Amino acid sequence: MEMLLRLLTPHNVLLLAAAVVILRMSVEYYRRKSHRFAAFLMGTCSGIAALLLAYYYGGIIHFTPPLTVYTLFVAAVAGIPGVILLYLMQILAL
Repeated sequence: MEMLLRLLTPHNVLLLAAAVVILRMSVEYYRRKSHRFAAFLMGTCSGIAALLLAYYYGGIIHFTPPLTVYTLFVAAVAGIPGVILLYLMQILAL
């Protein structure tokens, strides 16, 4: 039991929540009978746009994520909620 409690750090819980959200979003994309690709493309573009906005103008809210493969992947797959997740991870890391 103690080992399980050591594994449940805020960072690990947040990563688990991110995995659940990404899985849920994937199921929703699959359930759509039409416009699957358009919905995926819209989510990807909005996530990358939100990441770029945070990169260039995030100094206002003290959040300037680096443009790495990891952050681009999170923004592309999870969209705007992914960028918010990156922000929450930064807050918890402090």
